[in-house]
Amino acid sequence: MRTIYVCLGCAGQYLPPESMTYPSLEKTASPVHCGNPSCEAVVEDSLAMMGVPEDVVAKWARRAAGLDGEVRRPRSGRRSRGRRPGAAPASARSKLL
Repeated sequence: MRTIYVCLGCAGQYLPPESMTYPSLEKTASPVHCGNPSCEAVVEDSLAMMGVPEDVVAKWARRAAGLDGEVRRPRSGRRSRGRRPGAAPASARSKLL
């Protein structure tokens, strides 16, 4: 089974050759951006700022797009440390009481 990649520049999905080289263009394929020159420039700047290897970022992008397993979302029910819990509706006081 071949790996489908996600471009970080345009969020498009692409399928490069299995050898990761384009023989007619004499160019190698990237796991993080498609062949569009504007995507290549944007992604190279982003990778330089992040300092994370391309293969790791490619894995994150595939996971975020739902191609490698289920998309992971942060838990919304977590409470911050040190905060009081929310009051129940029946226990709330009003100015009328």
